[in-house]
Amino acid sequence: MPYLMKKGFLYDLEDAFEMLMDYDVIFIGEEHGDRMSHNAELLILKGLSKWDPKIILALEMFERDVQESLDAYLKGEISEVKFLKQSRPWPDYKRDYRPLIEWAKKKKIPVVAANIPRRAAAAVSTANKISSAVVGQDKIYLPKTVYLKSKEYYERFVSSMDVMPHGTPMKSINTEGLYKAQVLKDAVMAASLEPFLDRQILFCCGHFHSDYHLGIPYQLRKKHPALKIAVIAMATTVDSLSMKDRSRVADFIWVEE
Repeated sequence: MPYLMKKGFLYDLEDAFEMLMDYDVIFIGEEHGDRMSHNAELLILKGLSKWDPKIILALEMFERDVQESLDAYLKGEISEVKFLKQSRPWPDYKRDYRPLIEWAKKKKIPVVAANIPRRAAAAVSTANKISSAVVGQDKIYLPKTVYLKSKEYYERFVSSMDVMPHGTPMKSINTEGLYKAQVLKDAVMAASLEPFLDRQILFCCGHFHSDYHLGIPYQLRKKHPALKIAVIAMATTVDSLSMKDRSRVADFIWVEE
């Protein structure tokens, strides 16, 4: 049973899982390197997979061109050492994402390596253009349409760039190019889900890719307006916001006692 609090309804995990079963795609917007985020991702994956053993896990943290290696590891066809050598895992993979992969392997949950290869995003940011010529060998991952015209997303992206420290390498790159690369990532991650939209999907990504139902949810809904999409945000990323703004960021906010 939910508990009515001054800041909204508080649900226990089982009630939350039951509610989440009504959604087609569930985004967890993590704060990279944050323990609460990674604890939440694993708990939610474990909980939802008990309710729906056919669930799909999708991850920003692996890129489209390593899908074959990821599949081979999940099936037990290659060793973990070989998998990690081939898949370019994020620096804190062992601590932050290995538990998700190992649970998926144990429960035979398919995992989507969702992101565009970094080299393609870098090429787009430098060229300030999304095209087959710019991304070269990675053109096979380009969706037919990339929706660039979200004014709110653009403004939020520019604001996020403005507050970055001046020594950050991204500060030296044209903002328009960086924005196109950001949207390309969103569009490719949305497109990576196309073969699995008849099953429930849990998507773990950086929170900017899902906050306010922008980013990946925006790209996905442009093509599939009937999809029921839920966004989960971490309390640490919304603490500074008013209650009205928090309710716009996400459908659910994860809190830990």
